[in-house]
Amino acid sequence: MSPKRELQIIGSDAGGTMTDMFLVDKDGEFAVGKASTTPKDESIGFWESLTDAALYWGLDWEKEAKSVLPGVLAAVYCGTMMLNALLTRTGRKIGIIITKGFEDTLLHQRGAEIYAGYGYQDRMHKVAHIPNKPFVPKKLIKGVTERIGLFWDEVVPLYEEEARKAVAELMDKGVEGIVVLFLFSYLNPAHEKRVSEIAKEVMR
Repeated sequence: MSPKRELQIIGSDAGGTMTDMFLVDKDGEFAVGKASTTPKDESIGFWESLTDAALYWGLDWEKEAKSVLPGVLAAVYCGTMMLNALLTRTGRKIGIIITKGFEDTLLHQRGAEIYAGYGYQDRMHKVAHIPNKPFVPKKLIKGVTERIGLFWDEVVPLYEEEARKAVAELMDKGVEGIVVLFLFSYLNPAHEKRVSEIAKEVMR
């Protein structure tokens, strides 16, 4: 990659057979890469397709990735494998740990979308409305006291004992994985990272 070319966008599609990669630099020029999808660990196929795409720009990804990645503005990851799992509901049994008080957020879904396809009368009368079955049932969603504010600051400290209890309860219910979903974690992920550490300790 020449010094003037700056990678800014990474787009990936993990299909059932191949993983496609799309790279865009600051000038809008792009490179496309491809590698076999690796179902047991999709990160392998992702990295290999990324390496393949980078070769078109003369970039040795293994050596130069650390210097290039900080300049990336957005990375989009999607794929047929994930979509199929959602549509067929054949994915793993997942539990969720969320900011306390927001346990029903995901169950509400996006209002406009859950009414898609309904006529005017049906939208006006909720008695005729059938909500989508949630991917994660309420019994597998646990709230934990904590709060990161919208200005990155810690408004309420993480109650670690609640987190330990939540992980243990979810494990007792036979979950195969746990998602940690806290408010404003994209600004300050400290609480999410700590719960991840706690989960690993409890799962040992």
